[in-house]
Amino acid sequence: MNQVTIIGAGIVGICTAVTLQQRGIPVRLIDEREPGTGTSYGNAGLLSVDSCMPIAMPGMIKKIPKWLSDREGPLSVRPAYLSTAAPWLLKWLKAGFSESGVRRLSSALRVLHRDADQLYLQLLGPKEFAQAFHMTGQLHIWESEQDNDALGRQIRADNGVTPRMLNAQEIQDLLPHISRKVKRGELYEKNGHASNPYQLVQSLFQLFLKNGGQFIRQKVNGISRDDASGQYRIILAAQDLSTSRLVVCAGAWAKRVLSGLHVAVPLETERGYHVCFQPDALQLSIPVLHKERAFGVTPMVDNLRVAGFVEIAGLDAAPDMAREKVLMQQAKMLFPDLELEKKKDFWLGFRPSTPDSLPILGTVDKLPELYLGFGHGHTGITGAPKSAQILANLITNTPNDVDITPYGLDRF
Repeated sequence: MNQVTIIGAGIVGICTAVTLQQRGIPVRLIDEREPGTGTSYGNAGLLSVDSCMPIAMPGMIKKIPKWLSDREGPLSVRPAYLSTAAPWLLKWLKAGFSESGVRRLSSALRVLHRDADQLYLQLLGPKEFAQAFHMTGQLHIWESEQDNDALGRQIRADNGVTPRMLNAQEIQDLLPHISRKVKRGELYEKNGHASNPYQLVQSLFQLFLKNGGQFIRQKVNGISRDDASGQYRIILAAQDLSTSRLVVCAGAWAKRVLSGLHVAVPLETERGYHVCFQPDALQLSIPVLHKERAFGVTPMVDNLRVAGFVEIAGLDAAPDMAREKVLMQQAKMLFPDLELEKKKDFWLGFRPSTPDSLPILGTVDKLPELYLGFGHGHTGITGAPKSAQILANLITNTPNDVDITPYGLDRF
């Protein structure tokens, strides 16, 4: 078959590239950065096969004023960007308005996530998978004793997700260094985390190169299509390429990349931050997610990563440097033994997010052989391998074993 060109060398793009190669299809990959150094570099590294809840939920609108007024809260919107983000934010609220709608979204997320570990095993092989992932579980914790998530608990159960409920003492037994303020938890024993998200992408990238893949490290300045030939023209920083089959996996930059083709996508950037520490700054065996304060702590091979926040401010605004101090304070609150002097770095990344938490996977009307694969929001590592399989099936005219209608661009 003819070569496929993929724009975007993050986790979704590289999984798609290797999946296509495993089917005998030559692939050309384009990115202005080294593979894995964008959003895939600094995320929390979670492989959440039992994750199936969208961000927007019924009743969430009541919490937003409190979040926005709290300087240390989980959500912020830059005032100068509010008018730009408003249409997306309204769609976001609408997506979580009804229980029936949330149930549909949850089922679609479950389909994308439930086999992630097995699909990575197929991509990487047993040896590389064992080095790339630790399937030791994830702990979600709360400081409040009252559980106000009856709907979420029921939806998870309906999707076959049943975490083990832990009380304060059981949490202390599992993690002796955790704060006594923590009152309850949920242990997701089937979940895991990447040893290091960047190294995960790099491992897949080395497979891509070994399989004969071509990588072009240049910025995409524009895309157009010649209707007569059916070729897509890609204007790069230093050359001009053409391809008959194009896959856009450009993450938070997908909206800009597609503008030359006049493809409108409801994509917004949920900016996230992390602070990394030396790996010996705290003894921690599994990732811990603080559900009330919306941050997580993940032990990786070369660092201890504290990641969190949702900041709506677009791709171009400068980082909010105050977030570094807040993340460090919250991590120290959760783990009093954390050695803050062992901090390594501070980072800002750009989650590519749709209003309904589902990625955009599929084709575009009137633009043959154009395929879209982006918008995974908070679950890119988990959703990437199944998304790659869906895209590869579309490209090779292979029937998908799941209903892909929920991920289509035409749902908006």
